Amino acid sequence: MNIYKHELKVNLKSTIMWICVISGLASLLMLFYPILSKDMDSFMEILDNLPPAMKGLIGIAAANILTPLGYYGFAFLYTLLFGAIQSMNLGIGIVSKEEREKTADFLMTKPVTRVKILTAKLLSVLTIFIVTNIVYTIVTAAVVTSMADGDLDTGKFMLINLSLFLVQLIYFSIGLVISIAMKKIRSVLSISVGLVFMFFAISAFAVKSADDKLRFITPFQYFKTDTILAEGNYEMAYVITGTLIVIASIVTSYILYKRKDVHSV
Repeated sequence: MNIYKHELKVNLKSTIMWICVISGLASLLMLFYPILSKDMDSFMEILDNLPPAMKGLIGIAAANILTPLGYYGFAFLYTLLFGAIQSMNLGIGIVSKEEREKTADFLMTKPVTRVKILTAKLLSVLTIFIVTNIVYTIVTAAVVTSMADGDLDTGKFMLINLSLFLVQLIYFSIGLVISIAMKKIRSVLSISVGLVFMFFAISAFAVKSADDKLRFITPFQYFKTDTILAEGNYEMAYVITGTLIVIASIVTSYILYKRKDVHSV
């Protein structure tokens, strides 16, 4: 419990920062909707002229942008991007920081097993994600509802927002197993940002491909907003894939962490 509380305290400032960034960005982008809705024909013309890869990367059918929820889904891509950076940053840094800050010896000499140490860290991150998503949903619900004049499909809105939480879990688990597998990490932010943008770039190739199999490589394409808006559900193949990635990564992390030779200097 002490480790859990310590991790929450250590990550408090960064969590508040990320909540402000993600919620603020989504709210800011939504403020453009009333302006665009007054001249939607010109905006639609711009979208029609975008390359097919960009249209697919945005992940929204042009017709959906005519509604506040559809436009929110269009802007949600950037929420996912920053949410992925936050989660990858936590995944890579939550364990590796003990070696970088030379506190590993102190932690390992405590009367707790490595399994309990890692579990406490994972629970703290899960708490951070839950709080982040609750605040984000409250903020965006207020903004989108105010623009929808009471005509908001709450179910689809919640599915879109839930995908942020799911994507964060996937990227965190990937970052965690990478950090434990690597011998030494000098810069958490550079690695996390680099990996996230690599997956983001792959998304462009995935949507250009006639074969959907490339989508399995990048979690950015697992929960497409156009599918949610059109069908009101997720594509189960990608839900299963994401779940397997999280489970496999967490299990592997425990195995590697129990065997890892942790250095404090």
